[in-house]
Amino acid sequence: MPLDLVFDHFYTYGELTRYLEEAAAQYPALASLQSVGKSFEGREIWCLTITNQASGPDTAKPAVYFDGNIHAGEVTGSHVCLYTIKQLLEGYGTDPEITYLLDTRAFYILPRVNPDGAEMYLTTPFMLRSSVRPYPEPEEKEGLRAEDINGDGLILQMRVPDPNGPWKVSDRDPRLMVLRRPDDYKGQFYRVYPEGRVYGHPEGTPKVAPSRFGLDINRNFPANWRIEQSGAGPYPLSEPETRALAEFIINHLNISTFQAYHTSGGVIYRPFCTKPDSDMIPADLALFRAIGLRGQEITGYKPLPASHGGLGASRAGIFIDWVYEHRGIIGFSTELWDMAGRADVNKDKEWRDKTPQDIEEDELKLLKWQDEHLGGRGFVPWTGFDHPDFGYVEIGGWVQKTVRQNAPPGPLLEDECQRSHRFAISMALTTPRLVWSDVTATPVAPGVFRVAATLRNEGYLATYVTQQALRINAVKPVKVTLSVPGGEVLSGRAEKEIGHLEGRASVVAGPWGARMSGDQERPLVWVVKAPAGSMVELTAASERGGTARATVTLG
Repeated sequence: MPLDLVFDHFYTYGELTRYLEEAAAQYPALASLQSVGKSFEGREIWCLTITNQASGPDTAKPAVYFDGNIHAGEVTGSHVCLYTIKQLLEGYGTDPEITYLLDTRAFYILPRVNPDGAEMYLTTPFMLRSSVRPYPEPEEKEGLRAEDINGDGLILQMRVPDPNGPWKVSDRDPRLMVLRRPDDYKGQFYRVYPEGRVYGHPEGTPKVAPSRFGLDINRNFPANWRIEQSGAGPYPLSEPETRALAEFIINHLNISTFQAYHTSGGVIYRPFCTKPDSDMIPADLALFRAIGLRGQEITGYKPLPASHGGLGASRAGIFIDWVYEHRGIIGFSTELWDMAGRADVNKDKEWRDKTPQDIEEDELKLLKWQDEHLGGRGFVPWTGFDHPDFGYVEIGGWVQKTVRQNAPPGPLLEDECQRSHRFAISMALTTPRLVWSDVTATPVAPGVFRVAATLRNEGYLATYVTQQALRINAVKPVKVTLSVPGGEVLSGRAEKEIGHLEGRASVVAGPWGARMSGDQERPLVWVVKAPAGSMVELTAASERGGTARATVTLG
């Protein structure tokens, strides 16, 4: 029975919970639902585990991890996760690629890491960055506080006539506000504020009051954490949401790759967030680049180090750095929804490096695009309003929640889900996976047999995944066990560690052909003593490459 997923709106917490419960109920052989912890306000942080349980438990398979919506308003990420769930469950048994993946891998999908913030964002006019826990101060400060003062359900912008204001109306589109030129001295000028009210008794021109919700739970992870980072919280993993994610990942040693969904900008960010590429182990950097380029082919989004541009070198305590630096797992933070790219805005030049004229050109392109593709619903025309604090003002501007920050509900949201799901499948296919081949038992004397087999990693990634994982001892070597019920092992240890197996990523192409930096397979031999007809079982266990089993009959 198909899962009912609609694209005409973003799901509230209740809707999301019902969807996950229905997925687990309709596909009990493939899906199981669990809570990984509770949010600040006590909501469950849901994780849906997806794998073919008949082919083995999730913990015995290589796993991929996906999450969304760690930031309150970035709800497109939740919808991408729900769409991926739908495709995986409905595709099993009909789609050969999905069937293969669910038979051999496990998916851990957490659609909404921050249920409290998302609920406030979706059910009130307010916007917020992250957690609803007041921080760093519990009380509101004086100044202008964002509010829906005209009762239209949105918090937009106010332009307030002021002869000393720094803004004016663009000569090219009356909807657009632009900065005054240095020599502007005649005309109608404005101050521009968020829609809201002034509280307290501020002196002079009112200033926007700092938000009570100053936490950023994606600055609360241990990697490179520092107290002076805006929103970092009082100490690493101080928040229940970040602690729940960290504990889940630490307790699931089979996770090889991850994807964290954010908005917006159409970029595939990778570590580092605070350091240059030159600080990364070269082999790991090559992995990030190769998989990131594959993501670009699928999504159209450019892969970049997170220290580049959009996040900047000052962003510390971020999830993707922690997962790589402290756990040695490879993955990305995709900034979904590229309105600027769709509007043909020049993205090669950083915003901070653009002139006021550049910015005006960009905004004109965005307005034109939304006029043509959204019928103008992305921008509310400026409308006069008698403000209790300022007198006559005009309220209008961009609709942030469903246009600028997120993919607009409808076909554009569905398109975002489709392209991101394809990248998710691609990442799952890169994981390491152990398999046995050429298992034989040859008599060498009465009741004595030579057992031989080859253990192979058929994945792209090595069983250790990254060199960083080896450096920090985050992953144990592959362990091989031979069991001979009623017999004994004469040569070769019955249980031994054999190190790690490389993946296809170890193949390096060059002008003189290809070379490999390590072994993708390992031949193994034992001599055993047991009655003819006995069954010998081989088991190879890798924390990140899964568990492989094979049997052979002596005779």
